[in-house]
Amino acid sequence: MAVNRKVEKAATAGLTATLDEAMMLTGYGVYNILHMLLSGIILMGVILQNLGLGYVLPAAQCDLKLTMQQRGWLAAIPFLAAILTSYFWGWLADTRGRRPVMLYSMLICIFMSVLLSFAPNLISFAVLQFLSSIFMSGSTAVVYTYLGEFNNLRHRDRMVAFGSSFVGIGTVVLPCISWLILPLEFSLPIEFLGITYRSWRLLVVACVMPYFVSCILLIFAPESPKFLYSAGYHDECLKVLRSIYATNKWMPADSFPVTNLVIEAQSSKQEATNGKPTILESMRDQTVPLFRSPLLPWTILTCFVQFGIFATTNGFYVWVPTILNSMANYGETDMSICDILDANKKTPNNDTIVCDDTINTATFEQSIYIGLVFCSMYIIVGFLLGMVGKKTILVCVLVMTGLCGVGAHLAPAARPAVVLFAIFQMSGACIGLMNAVSVELFPTIYRAMAICLAMMMGRMGSMVGSNLVGYFLEANCGVSFYLFGGIVAACGVLCLTLPNKKKMSAEKQTVQPTQNETQTETHEPV
Repeated sequence: MAVNRKVEKAATAGLTATLDEAMMLTGYGVYNILHMLLSGIILMGVILQNLGLGYVLPAAQCDLKLTMQQRGWLAAIPFLAAILTSYFWGWLADTRGRRPVMLYSMLICIFMSVLLSFAPNLISFAVLQFLSSIFMSGSTAVVYTYLGEFNNLRHRDRMVAFGSSFVGIGTVVLPCISWLILPLEFSLPIEFLGITYRSWRLLVVACVMPYFVSCILLIFAPESPKFLYSAGYHDECLKVLRSIYATNKWMPADSFPVTNLVIEAQSSKQEATNGKPTILESMRDQTVPLFRSPLLPWTILTCFVQFGIFATTNGFYVWVPTILNSMANYGETDMSICDILDANKKTPNNDTIVCDDTINTATFEQSIYIGLVFCSMYIIVGFLLGMVGKKTILVCVLVMTGLCGVGAHLAPAARPAVVLFAIFQMSGACIGLMNAVSVELFPTIYRAMAICLAMMMGRMGSMVGSNLVGYFLEANCGVSFYLFGGIVAACGVLCLTLPNKKKMSAEKQTVQPTQNETQTETHEPV
């Protein structure tokens, strides 16, 4: 490869190299693994807070006097907050840096979540949940960019996939934590708030603990070298590269062979900052190129695929405890999933709130099994990336899981239906993989904004999906499986249009630099 020849030349000269060549020389080792673990813990925290309401709300329905409809809307609040604010966070990450955006947003999210655990009623719970979710979304999409930009071209895809596996790990940790906390029998009255502090309130705080750990670790972590380079901080970028090299190679930082980075053109981002444009003008400059040729088709594709995947995985997962609890209460039966749910609808006083916040033990167990299957797919994808391209994996996984979603409804008995339903949820493993594709499709200057836009559409899918699934499970159960199974399969077919790496590189060469993009970033190799 041409890049490898340039890397060897740079190593011999010990003078000047491009950023990608310097990244190759930093190697791959302990630093990359530790950075991947940090990013993974952040992603785990996102999952626990996004999906934790699926366990919190059934246990809180008596204290907050919730109806089923109110539970559905409360579960959609994290996705609504992300829809409204992810675009802003993407702009902020592209203009102010990845690390400070994640650090400060997570700190405020922790504070809001602690306050949320003391919410006395529905209104205060909804408001505090919305505020907490706003700052939670600050790290959600940025973390993928932050993770990818610390790895060289050879290992970037695999590390993003392994980091994304913590989303699957989160789906295992969440029911484990819920199983550990919700059955606790304690009741602490807080008279001045008029509440009783019970186990579900403790679960709210427990779900934010990964963020607490991440903030401590992020204090000692550096800014992304790619952001530092594109912002014009080349000395700081070299300092980060030397640190990566020293940790991976077990060599003194001063022995890093690259002493200067190639500077073809100064980023106009600094000039824009000095000119003090308005936030709206800056966001416009970051956004408009995404909706122009040649980036427009990839913007539409990534947004649609993320919408479909999020609508399916998060939309269904919010109702997983309800579905599994209904099946667990029936025990061993030859009834299908929809037959069991329809039978529950026929019980008297269906709309009456019963103050029973216990969940069948089998619900936690089956949720853990589904999480393990979900997590295994992330790990499998991570290993397959070295042998099979991202495009092939996306097509195969999405089509397979979509068909399994349809099969979960058609299965004649509960046990095979649960297995197919678990495989159906594995489509979520493609979220991180699609973000890895986005890292290659879009230039550095627009990368975080593009990913945030796609993730914003994904969360819109989560909000739409969670409400549609709840509606169809009540009105026509089978439609929910046919609809979302078909959407996921269609996303897989559309991924056939993704370019191969060589073609993707050629297309990047045709991107014309705008006022916020340098020629170097436009021609960044894939």
